[in-house]
Amino acid sequence: MNIEQLRKELEVDEGVKHEIYNDHLGYATFGIGHLVRDSDPEHGQEIGTPVSEDRVIEAFDEDVQT
Repeated sequence: MNIEQLRKELEVDEGVKHEIYNDHLGYATFGIGHLVRDSDPEHGQEIGTPVSEDRVIEAFDEDVQT
């Protein structure tokens, strides 16, 4: 599986946000639907906090591996 191709397809299909936002259930999220976990450096950051493209890709890659 080409992870970069998958990421680009999901960015088009699902969207990508380069800031922390609340998902439809009210959970802090960023990138391509990455739920902010306690172990993430973004944990505890305010809604609207910017997230870099590199971090979005890193979180996506971690999500695909799990």
